[in-house]
Amino acid sequence: MAVTGKPAWPQTPDGTTDWEVVFEDPETGFIQLVAQSPSADVLRQTTTVVIDKLFTRRGDEVEVASLKKQLETILAAPSDIAVKQAGVSGLMRQVKETRIEKARVFIERKRAGAAIDRRAGLMWKIDFLLKPKVLIPVGLAFILLLSGAMYTLLQSTLGSSRPAPVAEMTQPAPEDEAAPVEEDKPAEEEPPVADVAPPPEPVDPALMPPDAAPKEPKLVRIWLKTMRWPLSSMSTKDRPQYYAVILYVKNWDHKVGVCRRVANVMDNLYQLFNRELPQSRPATDDELAEVERIAPNILDQIYKVDVIQKVEVIRYGDPRFKAATLPPYCKSPDKQ
Repeated sequence: MAVTGKPAWPQTPDGTTDWEVVFEDPETGFIQLVAQSPSADVLRQTTTVVIDKLFTRRGDEVEVASLKKQLETILAAPSDIAVKQAGVSGLMRQVKETRIEKARVFIERKRAGAAIDRRAGLMWKIDFLLKPKVLIPVGLAFILLLSGAMYTLLQSTLGSSRPAPVAEMTQPAPEDEAAPVEEDKPAEEEPPVADVAPPPEPVDPALMPPDAAPKEPKLVRIWLKTMRWPLSSMSTKDRPQYYAVILYVKNWDHKVGVCRRVANVMDNLYQLFNRELPQSRPATDDELAEVERIAPNILDQIYKVDVIQKVEVIRYGDPRFKAATLPPYCKSPDKQ
């Protein structure tokens, strides 16, 4: 059978592997395969096959060993299969984000190399100008031109240096004319000194009216990727629910820190969903409110500092439902 030129993986328009499809495709994606594993043993076997299939190059042995060690740590935790599935899904998303970043760097370097090749056609002209038979006459002409310009500038600045005529040197200077005597003027009265008002006393902020009180800085919003719950339904009749999660942080530095570890954030959120939200029916408003209350403390454990100020969980169909749709799934609508 003839071998076709079709690539083994889905491709992006840039010609690199479309890792988003490879991992997140709802039918054939690696994470979907992980989410369908019914037991810890099947989950281990499925994830091991995925890791071995991804890391086949020489020198990948260290990374393979690290990933398999993390896999065993997740599977060894005393928790049910749904929590283990969420943990392994988070591990797979870390691998996905690493592959997407490597593809981006590859494309940037490829484009930079093409630009260098386009400019290389001009190098023969530069090499021709640097030859001695061309460089020496051009240099002498430049020196002569610069000398003429300096001479002209000095002439216009200092003037002519010829000696003054004898008649000009011996001509007597005119006698000083008597300065006119000014009439005595009455002394002008000094203007009255205005009274200087004392500086205003500081006002207690507590006594200021509500409209004049200083406003708190506006929090920065972070849109995460749409979250599907549950990850895998126990019955084909159960329809999953979709939620948009919005994080609020104090400033843009905190936003960058959160987005650098967005895979860990999604993993912790799925574990929180598993503890607080039902899998067989849509969550109630009270259950979503409890997730919003607990989530900041859960997520701050990733960073060991107070970063997440507020969390909103919005169900699909709500007018406020909005989520990031492109990688790295960590978008701020206030500033790109």
